[in-house]
Amino acid sequence: MEQISNFSSIFEKFSDRIGIRLQADQVKQFMIYLEQLQIWNRSVNLTSITATEEIIVKHFVDSLAGLTAEPITHGARLVDIGTGAGFPGIPLKITRNDLNITLIEPVQKKISFLYSIVGLLRLEQVTIFYGTLDQFILKNGQNSPFDYMTTRALKYESVLRRGSKLLTTGGKAIIYSSCRINPLDLGNGWSINKEHEFDLPVGFGHRVVSILSPT
Repeated sequence: MEQISNFSSIFEKFSDRIGIRLQADQVKQFMIYLEQLQIWNRSVNLTSITATEEIIVKHFVDSLAGLTAEPITHGARLVDIGTGAGFPGIPLKITRNDLNITLIEPVQKKISFLYSIVGLLRLEQVTIFYGTLDQFILKNGQNSPFDYMTTRALKYESVLRRGSKLLTTGGKAIIYSSCRINPLDLGNGWSINKEHEFDLPVGFGHRVVSILSPT
């Protein structure tokens, strides 16, 4: 119990450092998430990041930086493409329960974890889609326009090229990366609104959250 309390304090401190204030019940949810990640990861390869402090910083804090970079509107619909073990979608949902989140993931074992953790945390308005981005587009077409789309794990060029049709008018992409986006890589379909640069705590690296709009 004392160890969990220590990790909770560390997480709160690091989140506060990037401008995100968490409630006690939200921190508790994150600690359940942390514990389940580590339990599942013993038998299922969900993430190569396994040390507790690294999960807190590289997954949780990094995911929450999207809320610092962009004032996501209340009740927004957000699709997280290639979510893996739920990043950044689940941290965003825990912190902003008003959001309607869709998680897209093509790996079955990760889908199983997503269903488990969403149920355990009793998160509502979360849709989990087993398949690729192309399969999601084929099945849903433009019937599910989103206000935001996010990705951390996939190459942004491919996501932007194929995912723009998922966005409603005025929709935006939130791209997590380790460096700024080269405008020349975007072609004519997207423009960069702004880029939020920051350093992760404990020297875990430089990060950039880029906000883009279709042109």
